[in-house]
Amino acid sequence: MGKTRKTAQGNSVLPVVRIWAFLSVAFFAFTAFPLTDALASSGESTEAAAEGGAEGVALPGNIFELDKLVTSIVLPRQGMIRQLVAGIWLELSSVEHRALVTRIQPKLLNAFMNDLQRYFYRDSQYRAEKLAKGERGYRYEAPALLPPPKPKLNEDGEEIDEEPVEGDAPKPLFSAFKPTTDPIIVGLQRRFQLTCDKVLGPGVVKSVQVRALLDQWPNER
Repeated sequence: MGKTRKTAQGNSVLPVVRIWAFLSVAFFAFTAFPLTDALASSGESTEAAAEGGAEGVALPGNIFELDKLVTSIVLPRQGMIRQLVAGIWLELSSVEHRALVTRIQPKLLNAFMNDLQRYFYRDSQYRAEKLAKGERGYRYEAPALLPPPKPKLNEDGEEIDEEPVEGDAPKPLFSAFKPTTDPIIVGLQRRFQLTCDKVLGPGVVKSVQVRALLDQWPNER
């Protein structure tokens, strides 16, 4: 009589995990576009108001708006996915750094994506396990931008071109960003800042500004 063939029970789990992961990625591909549209209709669509309510107000040249960052966090144990999309601006220390950021942007966004996934993983687990369906969502919109300082005018109403005095330190570039009071975003911006220093070099980015961040739970239960 032939010996009874033993079946490796553990191996049957691997294909199931792979299939579930594949379906998760496929599902995310179909739903990522509505998520970016939601970002556009929330925080980013309010930028005209954030710029003091005046249309056509140009941002300073040292502000670099990155491409939208979209990623997902897979929670196998909970059987759920959390999708995140963020609008991120960089406040550069000099306008001359724009060329460098443009060239390195894909690498920087990939590093930011890893930061976002790691930063929000435990938060995602907590929301999946402790919060009820429909109450897990998170949405952030940055404070309105500060208006630029008004130029000094002479008696004829012409702008005064102030020349720097020899020996004086150069005036810092105007910053249009109010500090955020959201502790989640404060920690995330610090993490992004460290990544910028590693990828672009220290001193290139003055600050990282998360202008909007939101999530969705497409298969929450």
